[in-house]
Amino acid sequence: MARIKETFDSRAWFMLECDDPNCEQRFDDSQWYAYENDLLADAKDEGWQIPYKDEHPELERDMHYCPEHRLPECTTCTNIMIDPTGWKDGQCPECIKEEIPIERS
Repeated sequence: MARIKETFDSRAWFMLECDDPNCEQRFDDSQWYAYENDLLADAKDEGWQIPYKDEHPELERDMHYCPEHRLPECTTCTNIMIDPTGWKDGQCPECIKEEIPIERS
């Protein structure tokens, strides 16, 4: 599990670690968070990628990736490449189907 929960003084405290199997990075492992929502908001502000299960039904649970191990994102929308099937040139299947052009900078 990437979300770590501990109980101190009868209260739950939270920390976050990367879901990449080769990574042991934790978000701000110098402190525990009393509120899980604060932890997730601060982690996102620091570049952590958090695909939620309710937004990505193919996931078994919410996932958490440190800035080094973020999953690729579509070049034309906000979709995250959880499954590379149907992706081409950095575009997700939905953008390919809609024939949205890839903008090159």
